[in-house]
Amino acid sequence: MSSSTNASNTKIRILVVDDEPDILLTLDAVLSERGHYVKTFHNPAEALSHLTSSNGVTSYDLVITDYRMPGDISGLDIAKQVKERTGRKTKVFLMSGSFNISSLPEEFVETLKPEIIDEFVQKPISNDKLVAIIEKELLTQ
Repeated sequence: MSSSTNASNTKIRILVVDDEPDILLTLDAVLSERGHYVKTFHNPAEALSHLTSSNGVTSYDLVITDYRMPGDISGLDIAKQVKERTGRKTKVFLMSGSFNISSLPEEFVETLKPEIIDEFVQKPISNDKLVAIIEKELLTQ
């Protein structure tokens, strides 16, 4: 996506994966209200299938995924697939409420960033703060 000086005219295409329906509904509402295109998945396998379809992953500017979800596919698995399929062009935000991101070992964070993860997002996070992070990362490049 090309950068724009007028953020209100730029629509970011965002895919959100989280097993918590309330988070999906909230992010869909908040981001759509800002004029962004949002598609949500509560099932990581379905999200990954959608992303790996013919043009699935290339149709998004940003993938926001929860780290821990039920089943065999984690947010990290989704992030790796996104980066592999887009040559690292699609941004990936990894969210977690199950551990404190700031307490992760620096080596772990440095290994993931920016090769796989563009931003770590600690849940809970205010809607305004998340929108600010998204728009700063994708509209001011």
